[in-house]
Amino acid sequence: MANLSANGVAFMKGHEGLNLKFYGDIYGYPTVGYGHLITKSKVYTKNTNLTQAQADALSKTLGLSYTSPITQSQADTFFSNDTVSAVQAVNNLTLPAGMSLSQNQFDALVSLTFNAGPGVLNTNDVKNLLAYKLIYSSFQGPRSDVEKDNCSKLVSKAFSYDRNLTRRRNEEATLFCKGQPYTHKYPVYSL
Repeated sequence: MANLSANGVAFMKGHEGLNLKFYGDIYGYPTVGYGHLITKSKVYTKNTNLTQAQADALSKTLGLSYTSPITQSQADTFFSNDTVSAVQAVNNLTLPAGMSLSQNQFDALVSLTFNAGPGVLNTNDVKNLLAYKLIYSSFQGPRSDVEKDNCSKLVSKAFSYDRNLTRRRNEEATLFCKGQPYTHKYPVYSL
């Protein structure tokens, strides 16, 4: 079982950003800390902080043991707890026989899963990527230029998820390719 690396944690926290006050994420769902979803049962103004009255009311109606603002320690605890399911989902992937993910590939997939949910791992594009043995660092043998190009295309397609987060998806794809004989040369959504 692989674990999220310190670089993976920093990568994800950098993209999630830290907000100790309750806020409406890009879809308006109440969130706090490093992208900790409070609930999908209420929606607020997108990309704005909730007022203290809204935060207190939300905390009370949901029976939360906390309200806004939270502490840095709480944000770190939420992040650690929230990443467990993404790490587990990536660890539960069935890879081709003899193949294993590099640490960068693992971290990139955990970031994608953390942000998009575990269902992203069941999309055709991610399945096609993971089925292609040549994307793995554990693949033994040369890769032709055409095969390297195929790897790059598969990575771009697999990380083309949620146009609202194009920059993040491109950086995840670049991380996935880091240290590999192929690069992320096709920006997400370009194929």
